[in-house]
Amino acid sequence: MAKWGYAKKPLYVLSAVALIDQIDVSILRGVLPLLEKEFDLNDFQLGLLGFAFVFVNAIATIPAGWFADRHSRTKIIGWTLLSWSGLSALSAAAVNFPSLFAARAALGIGQAVDDPCSTSLLTDYYPPNLRGRVFSFQQISVFLGGGLGLALGAFVGEQLGWRWAFLLVGMPGSIVAFFCFRLREPRRGEGDEAGITEHVAAASVAPIEPDQGLAPAAAADGGETAGMSLKEFWAEAKSSLVSEMKMIFGIRTMRYILIGVGILLFTVSGVGYWLTVYHDRYSDLTYTQAAAVTAITLAIAGIIGTLYGGQAADRVYGSGPAGRIRLVSNAIFACAVLFLISFLQPIVPVRIGLQFLGVLAISMAFPALRASMMDVVPAESRGVSASAFALTSTVFGTALAPPLIGLLSDLIDSLVGAFYLVTPPIIIGSFILRRAQHTIAEDAQAIITKMIERQQASAGSTPPA
Repeated sequence: MAKWGYAKKPLYVLSAVALIDQIDVSILRGVLPLLEKEFDLNDFQLGLLGFAFVFVNAIATIPAGWFADRHSRTKIIGWTLLSWSGLSALSAAAVNFPSLFAARAALGIGQAVDDPCSTSLLTDYYPPNLRGRVFSFQQISVFLGGGLGLALGAFVGEQLGWRWAFLLVGMPGSIVAFFCFRLREPRRGEGDEAGITEHVAAASVAPIEPDQGLAPAAAADGGETAGMSLKEFWAEAKSSLVSEMKMIFGIRTMRYILIGVGILLFTVSGVGYWLTVYHDRYSDLTYTQAAAVTAITLAIAGIIGTLYGGQAADRVYGSGPAGRIRLVSNAIFACAVLFLISFLQPIVPVRIGLQFLGVLAISMAFPALRASMMDVVPAESRGVSASAFALTSTVFGTALAPPLIGLLSDLIDSLVGAFYLVTPPIIIGSFILRRAQHTIAEDAQAIITKMIERQQASAGSTPPA
């Protein structure tokens, strides 16, 4: 396993961004029963509140990724964090279901902006053989934030009311924003350069010097778009987006990853959104107990699985990038089977234990999945590629799942029955994604070859001293 040897500050700061982001998202799940009583909502309407966030997130994510590939990513994240406190306050001020729906939708813009920036930054800060552990550490913040947001929402909502639960979320974002502004903006492809030294040596090419790195698509201060009129800017953005999205969806490995992820996240997001309500209704637990059980399951199992999954992802990378794909597929399949068995289990502690193992299994998949995606995408397009990942997983996964499960629950008068209907597709997703093991090595090598060719061309065009 590769030694670390890289500054950890960027990883800590960007993980804190993910933590706050997920707390913001998950606070809603902790107060769902309170909102149900406050506004007399049915399951479909409760599901729509989850849909509101991810729908706007899906709309905003592609232009956000394009922007991340052309401007300073650290500044984009910093200014986004500063805006979250105001957006969270909008949820607390809601007077009816439509206003709460609108507030949750507005908050969806934040994650759409920070996720492609963070993913792109981490890939440039760290080389491929460390990315499993890098993304596992970041993913810990996602699970921890999900558990904290749910537990904080339930506790504060029970003690002070659901409005206070939303109000108390946004403040830490301002502190993390300060550290984001102070992060160094890395060169595009900087992490890849550190990881291909042996390939460069094998090709008898001079090592890449620090100032010869792969240049960003534009200057970090937005030089490519400086001086443009608004009409010219949108025309350029549209043209570039269409071109880059065609390129990303043209990568075979990315197609398998995106299709598989869309299917699996439909089930994972849907069941996770409703898990507190499920235990409240079927496990003979109080609302507070159900929220605590779900929060502990998501946070503890997620942290353990993510830590192990990141280390395993880097370990199997030594035998080739296809190992990461197999790891992801196996983890997804195990999660689906464990949750299906748990719904059949009448003994509540055993049921909770099986779901704990299911979350542990699925959390192992995400670090390897992120690392695999970054391995096959050009450095100058990683913001857009992260957005394509988010768009696919959102539209076909997290956006549709909460309201559809709520609608099915209303139609058949059984939340458990709705779970049975939506869980099997995750198995299909695991097999579709597994096909990427046959294409990822070639696609990853294409990126390395392109970088070496560009370095050779740069060296050849440099006039002699």
